[in-house]
Amino acid sequence: MNYKETLEYIHSVCWKGSRPGLERITELCKKMGDPQNSLKFVHVAGTNGKGSVSAMTSSVLCASGYKTGLFTSPYLVDFCERMSINGKDISHESLCESVERVKPFADSMDDSPTEFELITAVAIDYFVKEKCDIVVFECGMGGRLDSTNVIEAPEAAVITNIALDHVSFLGDTEEKIAFEKAGIIKEKKNGSLDVILGGGSDEVKRVFAEKCRETNSILSVASEEISVYDVKNTRDGIEFIYKNEDYFVPLCGLYQNMNIKTVLSVIEALRKNGWNISDEALKKGLASVKWRGRFETLCDEPRVIFDGAHNPDGASFTASTFNTLYPGEGAVIISGVMADKDSSEMASSFAKTGNTAFVFKPDNPRAMEAEDYAEVLKAAGIDASPCGSALEAVRRGVLLAKERNCPVLCAGSLYMYGEILEAVKEVCGK
Repeated sequence: MNYKETLEYIHSVCWKGSRPGLERITELCKKMGDPQNSLKFVHVAGTNGKGSVSAMTSSVLCASGYKTGLFTSPYLVDFCERMSINGKDISHESLCESVERVKPFADSMDDSPTEFELITAVAIDYFVKEKCDIVVFECGMGGRLDSTNVIEAPEAAVITNIALDHVSFLGDTEEKIAFEKAGIIKEKKNGSLDVILGGGSDEVKRVFAEKCRETNSILSVASEEISVYDVKNTRDGIEFIYKNEDYFVPLCGLYQNMNIKTVLSVIEALRKNGWNISDEALKKGLASVKWRGRFETLCDEPRVIFDGAHNPDGASFTASTFNTLYPGEGAVIISGVMADKDSSEMASSFAKTGNTAFVFKPDNPRAMEAEDYAEVLKAAGIDASPCGSALEAVRRGVLLAKERNCPVLCAGSLYMYGEILEAVKEVCGK
């Protein structure tokens, strides 16, 4: 198969939609010879921050000299972003080869795997073929029944945070969601599993503490156990002091403060378990991390910022970050969201950043219609205009931002990143 045929096969109608459960991925991996058991993993779950934590952890491991795989979702521009080794995305050729190896096993199953299950198996095949020393494995949704949970106990199990999202699948309270995320915690054959929780309410922490007791695992709460000092959030990134050393992370967003603490806790756990990660490698890895779509500046004149605020918790952090880094400026908002998100609560947060928005329907079957979303924003006090495309929204937003001499804030679903990026290139020439 060529690359086009490979993507058509991955996205083909024979794959079912989201169906949580480990039966199909377990069967598929068994048919493949359980290749996942030959790899070592850092398993990352959580409501928000999974991608940033995974990217930083991977970057530090790369800087330490380990051949490091990274599996994330969703992709922003090109499908091959979903799996990479040492910062380099899988090539079209290698993707085709891995899919061709997995395809006969998937096709032989009576109960066909979902698309995400198939992609998980392909990623495992690729990382095994390339002989990765360790893989940073990001959960798709939840944890307990997520296809990435086909792996045995990892080197570290990470839960970034807990907030309400995917409630129809994971539950309508933080405790229920925490139970699902805690499913990645497993009893280790030799020794105790290190579990890192970014932070959370007392109720959430109790859920993870109980799971750790059941599995003889060790729980660390990064927000309570990791101390950083002189934290400075700037438009270029975050500066801080850790163990009397100066550090810099070129990622923006107040939410990255907690993500950084989580990563530092992960690194301490890996060091304890024999992974050779020097302070120099930690500093180099954090300083060289790349992770798009998180309070990323796409253009300077006018300033166009993109932040993947795809749920209420993310939208709240977007608003607080914008108002911290651009106090009193007020943004022109460009946005698109998925219909299954709490858009009303998100709109309340966006209203704290600006009073004018141009909205469109992202190219995704789950996306909310622009007209409907505009009404939601209007109810929150934002003068919202529906647009027929990302290009129209960016054109109108940039024109108004130039008139007002203010930034453009593109906030909403990560699925709109590719469309926004192309539109900004056309409108701003960047």
